[in-house]
Amino acid sequence: MRIIAPLLSLTILAAATALADPYGPPHAVTDMAPFCASCHASTSLDQMRELPPDVAARETIDSKHLNRIRTDPAYKDLSPQDRDMLSAAVKWVDQYASVKIISPTQARRNSRIDVTVVTKGGAGPVVGVSLVDSTLRFQARPVTSSGFKVVGPALVYGPNGKPQAQWTERRYRGSDLGLTTVMIEGVQGDALAGRVDETRTTWVLRVPPEPGSYTIVAAFFYGTEKGQPMGTIISNGLAGPRGGASGGSGRIMFSEPMKISVK
Repeated sequence: MRIIAPLLSLTILAAATALADPYGPPHAVTDMAPFCASCHASTSLDQMRELPPDVAARETIDSKHLNRIRTDPAYKDLSPQDRDMLSAAVKWVDQYASVKIISPTQARRNSRIDVTVVTKGGAGPVVGVSLVDSTLRFQARPVTSSGFKVVGPALVYGPNGKPQAQWTERRYRGSDLGLTTVMIEGVQGDALAGRVDETRTTWVLRVPPEPGSYTIVAAFFYGTEKGQPMGTIISNGLAGPRGGASGGSGRIMFSEPMKISVK
């Protein structure tokens, strides 16, 4: 599904996977937690409430990304006015990005539930979603760590409303397909055209066997700079963010946490 709004990628995993890449991870087709996305900027200080204030501040959008647009050599070919325009476009992409999780609030132990995550925005062409157990960026774990089990592959619908299976098909033959993370293709955020794409992913989860209160959160990984032509450069035949894979133009956003009472 696509929304037209008014105008105005995870980085090193096991020292091998560049998830600040707007095309997603080239090799790591597995469960991922937001601490891996060290090149992404956090959309909220609340994600780092356990950290010293100065450390948390360095992970924010202003410190990690927008300040670089003003000062970093990667943007030396842009005039001050162009840098201002790029910053405005990036802010627009962030303004219209969102993530929502839909889940039952009660379940019987060992039963199955559907959990759906809806994302809006991101510059694309790929965005990522993970199911985790906390809104703490550097402490969240895949939701399976708290006793849930992913039953089969997630059902992913891209911006065109059609199902996608590319992510699952990249798993090694015979591997378990029940991943807490998905990469979704075909996203084309565009600040100039006012385009904000929507995706929808549904997981089937087996509820933990122990009664209690459990938390599920959606972590949303998206990019920003490619939402404006000036924020795009061509490298090795592919369009990427001008600031590069380590430039902080990726984002980490959390949904509101969903509390599930298991009885």
